[in-house]
Amino acid sequence: MKGIPVEKVRTFALIGHGGCGKTSLLDAMMFLSGAHDRHGRVDTGSSIGDTTDEEKERKISIQSHPLHCSWKDHSIFLIDTPGYMDYIGEVASSLRVADAALLVVDALSGIDVGTVRTWNFADQHKLPRMIFINKLDKENSDFRKCVESLRKSFGEKCIPLVLPVGKQSALSAVVDVISGKGAEGLDADLKSSVEEFREKLIEAAAETDDTLLEKYLERGALSPEEAAVALRKAVCGGSLIPILCGSSEKEVGVRELLDAICALLPAPGDRGEIKTKSDLVVHPKKEEPFSAFVFKSVTDPFVGQLTYFRVCSGTLPSNSSFYNATAQKSERIGHIYLIKGKEQLSIEEAGPGDIVAVAKLKTTELGHSLSADARPAEFEQLWLPKPVISFAVYAKKRGDEEKIATGMHRITQDDATLHASRNIETKEFIISGMGDLHIETAVQKLKNKFNVEVDLRIPIVPYKETVKINSDGHERHKKQTGGRGQYAEVYLKVEPMERGSGFEFVDDIVGGVIPRGYLPAIEKGVRGSMEAGVIAGFRVVDLRVRCVDGSYHDVDSSNLAFELAGSKAFKDGMAKARPILIEPIYMLEVTVPAEYMGAITGDINSKRGRIMGMEQVGELQKIKAHVPLSEMLRYCTELRSLTGGRGTFEMEFLSYEELPAALLPKVIAQSQARKEEK
Repeated sequence: MKGIPVEKVRTFALIGHGGCGKTSLLDAMMFLSGAHDRHGRVDTGSSIGDTTDEEKERKISIQSHPLHCSWKDHSIFLIDTPGYMDYIGEVASSLRVADAALLVVDALSGIDVGTVRTWNFADQHKLPRMIFINKLDKENSDFRKCVESLRKSFGEKCIPLVLPVGKQSALSAVVDVISGKGAEGLDADLKSSVEEFREKLIEAAAETDDTLLEKYLERGALSPEEAAVALRKAVCGGSLIPILCGSSEKEVGVRELLDAICALLPAPGDRGEIKTKSDLVVHPKKEEPFSAFVFKSVTDPFVGQLTYFRVCSGTLPSNSSFYNATAQKSERIGHIYLIKGKEQLSIEEAGPGDIVAVAKLKTTELGHSLSADARPAEFEQLWLPKPVISFAVYAKKRGDEEKIATGMHRITQDDATLHASRNIETKEFIISGMGDLHIETAVQKLKNKFNVEVDLRIPIVPYKETVKINSDGHERHKKQTGGRGQYAEVYLKVEPMERGSGFEFVDDIVGGVIPRGYLPAIEKGVRGSMEAGVIAGFRVVDLRVRCVDGSYHDVDSSNLAFELAGSKAFKDGMAKARPILIEPIYMLEVTVPAEYMGAITGDINSKRGRIMGMEQVGELQKIKAHVPLSEMLRYCTELRSLTGGRGTFEMEFLSYEELPAALLPKVIAQSQARKEEK
């Protein structure tokens, strides 16, 4: 922003498990900083963070929300991220453009799966972190227990920077461990804790510099100025993770949090140079050429398409242009906006660390790199998790199919972890996302914004058909009518190929028994039968068909006759080649607390899964297995039920394997039932 030095800019993401109070903390920060004229509340729908109809109705964050506030001459850009794992893609994209992360922990529920997963995301980006223990005013909250759990899970470098004064409903303030501010009149136990954690903080800070460490060991203390510099260096370097605490609802500890953000979190320059795909290195300075990274796109009902980006270097004035290094095209812009909830505040220019939005760009999309025309800088591509659950979408009203496709295209433009496409094998329109709640939200948007109501069904599993042995197929197609007849005779050999090889048609005709001009018609007939399937209506794959012999008639033979003969000869050969169904197998990774290991492994075994390995991830366990897709279609709901919502999973296609013969009749019956429905 104009007039704000880069050293005074702070850019961070709020992360944590769903329900920990991130958005409530955001509301308190925005109110106390003067960025909002009232303290918004999630439960009343007045939160500055939750702006969409879906968020207000569900009372949860569904999208990431970049906002801006000022505190003691600092410019603060913060991104409120969803806590529910169905929207983890929003967390991933937000952390990509943040200089730090603020982990919010519920004092009652403590560390949960979402806490660990978002923490690990921040680890991947090597982000400095702070922790805020929220809801200490609630009954049964326990600060000490929470701190012990954090230090056990994330290491001894997690040290309280403030301590709560009063417990649960008696929570009234926090005391600064370093300065002792607010310690007047405290009981002996709390004073003792202040001394204990002050020593740990100063020691951790002193270890960042040999000279300071020597002074500390000699004098047993550091001056306030030395301590401040050393603490910031330790936090920015990741060797210290300060723990703050309070109640966002009561606004206790929030001012101290804002102070700590300004004093301890890194400015853009503290994060160092930024590497690009080429040898070009970007420095986060205003005097450098402009560069930025697009991390979010959303459709605003009043402004239209809003594209959010974080400025990495240089400045971008309003009513100017930039070069899209990814699309290799220039774009003209008008206003540059700071976002405050539903408000868009126009600013003159954006500089390093700023998170801003511009409207109605033509070629710029999520993950694109922006730069000055003179020096194109393309950054590494944005990583996003892959969808784990899919549903088939059917219109409730006939004729709405086109509306569904149009609406889903618009919705997926705003959410890169939501995929929508037509499955050419099963002929279904499929939407895939990170969980059933993610899918339900998309369907709700489809109804609210595009006036289309749909039914969700379990998708048809894309089985495939193939053969196990060599065989011969023969057909003599002969039909005589009043005029010209139809005649074609075809001999084929059907041979299995390696899994994943596809299909090969070979011309082995010798001596001109079938003219070459008819071979494309034979191949067309074979391919037609392969698409329609022979056993259960699924596409036939991984085989070779050789055309070895046949006969023709000078007058009665035609392309149509040879196409029909080729189709029937293939079906004859397929029936003799021990046809089988093959099913898609997926690599499954399930992450759960250790106490659920037995239930999860037992469930995987019951799904015909093969456990491939296990590993510990912090306090959690990760189970790897190969599982048939047909057994995983409801796994999102099943895992939530098994673990009380504390488990997460990822799936990735692995290969096709033979379906057990005992299950073949069931699949054939299901296929026949679908045909009869049509």
